[in-house]
Amino acid sequence: MRNPSQRGFTLIEVVVALAIVAVGMLAVFKTIGDTVNNVDELRDRSFAEWIADNRITEMRISGQMPSVDETAGEIDFAGRHWHWVTKVSQTQVKGLRRIDVSVRSDTDPEGSSITTLAGFMGQTATAAPPSRADWYGNDDSGGPGDGEDDGTDDGQDEPTGDGG
Repeated sequence: MRNPSQRGFTLIEVVVALAIVAVGMLAVFKTIGDTVNNVDELRDRSFAEWIADNRITEMRISGQMPSVDETAGEIDFAGRHWHWVTKVSQTQVKGLRRIDVSVRSDTDPEGSSITTLAGFMGQTATAAPPSRADWYGNDDSGGPGDGEDDGTDDGQDEPTGDGG
């Protein structure tokens, strides 16, 4: 029995309080560990996206249309070794190619990727043939007011400039 003049906690109360604090601390440490793992994954994903973006940019600034094929390579970036695979495919639009770059770190298994980035590369507008599109909704291919005779007789004579 307890003497009312003695104040304090019993051994069982202290043990229960320490158990509650220990469970709370375990939850805090697990949350901190998960946060550190997420930061590592986000860092790796950011580096992989930069590598893929750099690869697409290199192909674009080369000035040459890439051939439709698959290439692979390695790069050292941010103090680590990375592997990339570039797949170039022809789109349904003539003169436009799709570029898919997949990147994985050296520690990831073969065939996997951290990220895959897609880009497009096309021939420049100056290299393309002139457009014959009907932008104004007219049937003649030259557009409004082109002054060209398209060889059809629409019943209207064009002025010849000779007065009659």
